[in-house]
Formats: sequence, structure tokens, C-alpha cells
Amino acid sequence: MSAPTDDPVQAPTTELFHAALDMAQAAKAGNVSGWLASRYSCGRFDDVAFLMSQMLGVLIENCAIARGVHPADAWNELREQGVDEFG
Repeated sequence: MSAPTDDPVQAPTTELFHAALDMAQAAKAGNVSGWLASRYSCGRFDDVAFLMSQMLGVLIENCAIARGVHPADAWNELREQGVDEFG
């Protein structure tokens, strides 16, 4: 397993970004084998996980702002409502 870089999002590689997008697309479609193939295609598991976490955080906060909700409140809502209410 590789160690994460200092900040993979500050200088994301095309490989990491594409792996993250492919994993998200496969997961949303319920395609487990596609998700696994995308995950292992990169080989930088920790970096991809960190990049995906940052991407998710940006999406959550941007969605909150678009709804007129403070981002901190959106994080609390998600924690309280759980995964069934996400999205």
C-alpha cells in the first residue's frame, strides 16, 4: 500500500482523478466489479481515497450553499439523517 502524498488534490494527476471518477460512476451504477477494476487500476489507494474524500466534501458543501444552507449545518444534517437521506 502506498503512502499518501503531501496533498494529492493540490496537484492531482490525471490518473488519480480518472480513477476517482470511474470508481464513483461504477459505485453509483451498483457495478462492484467495475468499481474494483477502477480501484486497482491506479495502485495509489490512499491517494485516491483522500482525493475522493475531498471531492465529496466539495460536493456536500456546494450543494448546501445552493440550497441556502450553511455548510456546517449540512454536515450536521447528514450525520443526523444518515445515509438513507443522502442525495
